[in-house]
Amino acid sequence: MRATAPALASALLLVGCGVPTEEPTPEELAVYGAAQAADFPALVSKDCAEVVQFYLEELGGREWAAAALAWDDPAIDAARLEAVFGSYGELQLAWTEPSVEGAAGSLYCTISGKLTDAQDPAKPPVEGTLELKRVNDVPGATPDQLRWTLRSSTFVETLERSDGGKP
Repeated sequence: MRATAPALASALLLVGCGVPTEEPTPEELAVYGAAQAADFPALVSKDCAEVVQFYLEELGGREWAAAALAWDDPAIDAARLEAVFGSYGELQLAWTEPSVEGAAGSLYCTISGKLTDAQDPAKPPVEGTLELKRVNDVPGATPDQLRWTLRSSTFVETLERSDGGKP
């Protein structure tokens, strides 16, 4: 059973008890996403490549909600990732070593690669990049600020944060 099963079971129990199920605010989504991210050790890794590997494995396994946890933006959710990557029968990304740079208390990680569909060789490969960001061990930073999160992706279509990708 996947790590998300307890959260799903809790949600189903709440629905069954008549607890209101209003749409959460962006702040609530951020808190909920941070709590769930802690359930996946790769998402709290100090190695951005581990976060990218997790993201790709979840996309490949069609685990859209888990893949969305790699993003620090409620606009990039399971439905959006499914719409972008759902047409891939077997998503594969051949990627380069990460390039990590620091700037003003933050670290940025860029990974380039080529996205293909192993089940559909006729589908043309797409080249693009993934950019991740984390706070560079600044005193007082929260655990969520200290973890690598995706800021943008140019694969298939431009996936960008709702704030335009601004730091």
